[in-house]
Amino acid sequence: MARNDHLLSVGNEALAPMTEAMSALTTQIDQLTEVADARSTARLSTLRTRLENFTASVTFVGQVKAGKSSIVNILAGRPNLLPSDVNPWTSVVTTLNINTRAPGDYKSKFTFFEQEEWDNLMVGGGRLGELANRAGADDEIEDIRRQIAQMKAKSEERLGKHFDLILGQSHQYDYFDAELVQRYVCLGDEDDPDIDPKTGRFADVTKSAELYMDIPQYPIALKLCDTPGVNDTFMVREQITLRSLRGSEVCVVVLAASQALTTMDMALMRIIAQFENRQIILFVNRIDELTDPVSQVPEIRDRILDTLKQNGIDTNTSVVFGSALWAEAALTGNPEILTEDSRRALNTFYLAAGFGDQAASLDKIWALSGLPDLLLAMNERIAEGAGQRLLDRVRHRARNIASQIRATSVAKSLSDSDGLARDLDGVAPEEAIAKLSEDYDQKAAELTTKLRDKVLERLASAEANFVKRATDSLIAHLEQNGEQGTWQYDPAGLRTLQKAAYFSFARSMRKEAGALYSAAAADVEALYHKILGNHLGEFNIEAPIVPRVPPPLGIGRTIALDLQSTWWRRWWQRRKGFEAYAADYTRLIASEANSITKDLEETQIAAVLENVRATLTDFMREQKETLLSISQSATKGDNPNAALLAGIEPKKSRDEILGDILKNLSNEAA
Repeated sequence: MARNDHLLSVGNEALAPMTEAMSALTTQIDQLTEVADARSTARLSTLRTRLENFTASVTFVGQVKAGKSSIVNILAGRPNLLPSDVNPWTSVVTTLNINTRAPGDYKSKFTFFEQEEWDNLMVGGGRLGELANRAGADDEIEDIRRQIAQMKAKSEERLGKHFDLILGQSHQYDYFDAELVQRYVCLGDEDDPDIDPKTGRFADVTKSAELYMDIPQYPIALKLCDTPGVNDTFMVREQITLRSLRGSEVCVVVLAASQALTTMDMALMRIIAQFENRQIILFVNRIDELTDPVSQVPEIRDRILDTLKQNGIDTNTSVVFGSALWAEAALTGNPEILTEDSRRALNTFYLAAGFGDQAASLDKIWALSGLPDLLLAMNERIAEGAGQRLLDRVRHRARNIASQIRATSVAKSLSDSDGLARDLDGVAPEEAIAKLSEDYDQKAAELTTKLRDKVLERLASAEANFVKRATDSLIAHLEQNGEQGTWQYDPAGLRTLQKAAYFSFARSMRKEAGALYSAAAADVEALYHKILGNHLGEFNIEAPIVPRVPPPLGIGRTIALDLQSTWWRRWWQRRKGFEAYAADYTRLIASEANSITKDLEETQIAAVLENVRATLTDFMREQKETLLSISQSATKGDNPNAALLAGIEPKKSRDEILGDILKNLSNEAA
């Protein structure tokens, strides 16, 4: 760790309410466990483990050479761990697991592409080959295959006989350092004599790298994911970056101050446009390279907000300016690493911040580096996002478990003759419970099918609408200009329609799943009352929390219509006549539009609907187990916690203890 790693704790105040709430909730779960039966004890143990294993995921994306890896290195307290020089550059998704125990006895793990993934790249040219093939760009396909053959030859030369053996495998080590990491995650310049020959030996075939470390300055477990961005040659890693972002709570977009968003990759813009506003933080790095940072920073901020607005991104998005180099100087206690220009910019900023009459200090340099603001913004989003959702879910489950413990306790205190109903309108309790469970399984299946059909119908309509408008525009262009020049149609309209369809699906899902869950909870609660009658008293079973719908990141994936390459001109030149233009173009854009719909359906909509069904299934299974236990309790012998029910009475009765815990759980949630 760096010399001044205490600086990393700046910003922890945003996490304090969340960590305190988790600690209090853990205590309440422990109290509940003391009066729980064996089945409820196991469930409470699972809840406790979920709190203990809470990990916040933050993914970093950005422009090439913006210093993304440098920022991740600073946050890890290990400058120069991940490669951040111009050469070599990061090419693999690298995850830093902080304060998290590795699943095995290792500190680092490097996973290679599966054979199928490698074959897809070798034979089809990856996503880029898929797009070129769909557009009929034969020359480009050949060019892609030629580049791939060269890459494969270099990989085989570096790896020799090991090449075919490592696909689908992983390498694990009980340590990590910069040299080891570079061996797996860098694609250096083959012709640069200054580059270590070991650098990037496995990089062509490495899919992901995972490093495990402890940083006591952070009060929670963190997963920092450093992605290669979305502009790799064959779009293979664009898909991997998207996969990383799908599970992330916060997306930090790192930009270079000299570039900002004026030359920002449109592929990157398309992806971040799909996020919820509070999930995005823009970190503008390298302000130390600006000639007049005090006046230039506000100008850059205005340009960024302008670009965000033009791309339909909320201008309230958090924008933080800073310098990884200044942060490294503060963290290592070594200002000698600063260049003359960097020192000059720092002094200018130092005076502008009102520190002119104060001696220079590492704390102030750290403050000016922007890292404290970045950490604070990250922590705020973690606390109000994933942290709050976990607290809500665990409290909710704990309240239901407390109610189940109470119902079980009441049942076990009754004899078969004076309380438990054995006939529910001519049906045995066991039969009524099984019937209720089956009914809601069926209702969940019907609801998910209906929601799926509805969103796919709307997405199909969006496709058809876009294809018609694009084709009409093409024909109008041809009628006016003939077959001269070229014409393009911005797919932004398609994405707007698809996004609207997805959010309509999200609203319908929340409303209809919520209604189904509420009905299930009411029916379950009624069954408890039927079986236990007036002995139950005040009693409540809460409906499950409706699953969250993640942002539709698949809408941001690159399609052929986004590519401004020479093959579009050739596409025009190969066609003769208006009808050929219109028919071929309609076929192309229809297949491209459908590729986004298919991605949404297979990777996001299907997962959301499965979550809807699984949430209700888990709820009903848990309640069914408890109800069956209650209905059968009269025929069983003494229960293991009889001392809490009779004989040796605790200072408080079980009902009083449960009442206190339920009250506390409800107050915490309010």
